[in-house]
Amino acid sequence: MPNKEYPYYFIKLGRLYYVTESCRHIKRKEISSYEFTNDELVAFPFDTQSIAKKTIDGCNGILYSEIVYLRIILAKENAGISI
Repeated sequence: MPNKEYPYYFIKLGRLYYVTESCRHIKRKEISSYEFTNDELVAFPFDTQSIAKKTIDGCNGILYSEIVYLRIILAKENAGISI
């Protein structure tokens, strides 16, 4: 398997990392709440930049990307190493 690069996008708000969003409809109005963590290891990775940018519009975070090497991740998983 060749080394392939896959970009993932993360949202950062100060020292916090985006984890999830929940939406509720209250009195015909949509209300969103966002959950953040200070642990980068549990940050939610977006694989589509446009979706990440749409989420940023709601929470005023900043977007940054990282390249993930699929071959390294699969090798670690096959060796029983948790990521």
